[in-house]
Amino acid sequence: MDEQDKTKTNRQFGAVGYFLLSFLFIIFINAIGLYGLKFGAFVLISWSTGAIIWSTRILFQSGDDPEGVDKPFGWFLFLLFPLFIPLALPLWLIPIILIISYLISITAFGGYGKHIFNPVIVAVVFMLYGYGDIGITEASRPFPTNKEGFIVWTSGIPPRTDIREVYSSFPLKSVFYASIKGLIPSIPGSCYGLTILLGSLILSLMFNRGKYWWLTSVISILIMSYILPPPQGFDLSGINPLILGIIPSLLLCGIADINTLPKSKAGQAINAVTFAVFSMLMYFYSNNILAPAYGFLLAQVFSPLLIDIIGVKNE
Repeated sequence: MDEQDKTKTNRQFGAVGYFLLSFLFIIFINAIGLYGLKFGAFVLISWSTGAIIWSTRILFQSGDDPEGVDKPFGWFLFLLFPLFIPLALPLWLIPIILIISYLISITAFGGYGKHIFNPVIVAVVFMLYGYGDIGITEASRPFPTNKEGFIVWTSGIPPRTDIREVYSSFPLKSVFYASIKGLIPSIPGSCYGLTILLGSLILSLMFNRGKYWWLTSVISILIMSYILPPPQGFDLSGINPLILGIIPSLLLCGIADINTLPKSKAGQAINAVTFAVFSMLMYFYSNNILAPAYGFLLAQVFSPLLIDIIGVKNE
């Protein structure tokens, strides 16, 4: 692949961006069917915030900028953030979280492609740090009626049950079907766990993005799931973390932003193992459904140090 092709690939609205947009549109339309208008508002506000920032940047860019509207932009931040928004989050906070996260993760490093932390994860961690009292430590789920779904904006009070207890109550033979149909309580955007996991795999294979990171992450997560003792006596299957909760969405975020993944195969493997260790510790020993996002961020901090210590070439 020549340099021009690489540039096109890295732009979020090349072929990669359109695939991601189409895939997320299908996921979000179905999630709106389960979780209602408020989740639809999350998606609309997040995507609109990205469009406003992009338009503002174009409006105020320097006149001698040769790249103009084609200059790479971190669209995936605004496309993917709805995967992680709990129903209890007030709508007005979404633009604030996204704008600050964009400034911290992209603008502060000199623009898209020069950033070192995944912007979506930065936004999730910022949301967790600043607004940890909005019910995100418990699941949100559709009403168990014939007409499933939250149908009004004020719905979505979480059940008062630890999410890991909910996950452990599902028989393994039912987990696969339920994770495709969105029937297991979760953050609304991430309720289709197995579908999102397969989407990240297809994105990786179709566009040759972080294949070794994806595969090593999946294998390492499975291994860690069986090594770690069950938390508080919950009988969690080793497959649960891969298709329940936000782990599939984190994998999709990693594949969507390959700029923050190591370039070498060995570097990707080290990063993936680090990600699996930290995220599974968070998954098993924190009752916060979004806590594995901290694991992703910690992996981005510590894996470069490990790569340097081991002496792996990151090229």
